Amino acid sequence: MKFHSDWKLTQWQSVERVANNDLTRVVALVPIIGYLILFNDQIAEIASFRMIAGVEPGVETPFYLTGIAKMRLVFFGSLLLLISNLIFKIFRPQVLGLAKGDIEFAARVGERYSVHELADMEAHVFSDHWKPRLPLFWKVHDKFRSRKPVVSGYRPDVRSHMISRHGDYISYLAREWWTEEMHTFRSARFVSLSLGITGILLLAIPTLDITQAVVGDVYLKLW
Repeated sequence: MKFHSDWKLTQWQSVERVANNDLTRVVALVPIIGYLILFNDQIAEIASFRMIAGVEPGVETPFYLTGIAKMRLVFFGSLLLLISNLIFKIFRPQVLGLAKGDIEFAARVGERYSVHELADMEAHVFSDHWKPRLPLFWKVHDKFRSRKPVVSGYRPDVRSHMISRHGDYISYLAREWWTEEMHTFRSARFVSLSLGITGILLLAIPTLDITQAVVGDVYLKLW
């Protein structure tokens, strides 16, 4: 049996760490108010990069980049993070809000999912169009290889008996289904991840430039 699994960094749970973390959500607001802050002449004078670095007037600039170049990098980096965040929110699987990992999702399924929901999940996993994702589900137990549904046919009033008898199977089934959900909308995942990483790099460049200027100024004053 051939298993189809993208590199974990490109799956939705990893994309979320780049495109929808606390920093991204805050920085993504910058393009919305960027023209009021970043490109406002009066504010730009107040928040002078030379002042931040502690450079005296008339002294040769310690920066490698001009002030406007750093502002543009911040603006466009933030814009890319905003687009990355929007793509993530549009295409992300809803199940990602319920659990951040397959094991956590399997535990939630055992606690909350009804017999009907489990049977529906199983029907999808055993359908002809399904792409096997998790070797554990298909290889650990011989009965999984038969590709025959196990949950289908149980009545809602015997759910506890079903969980007791097929608990491991249901856990692996949930993990297989969750893993498939992390592979949906492949193009959207790659675009969101690429824009997010590029945005972070653009933001890092002016930060590093300011950092080296501040550290250099402190070093000169100490010695």
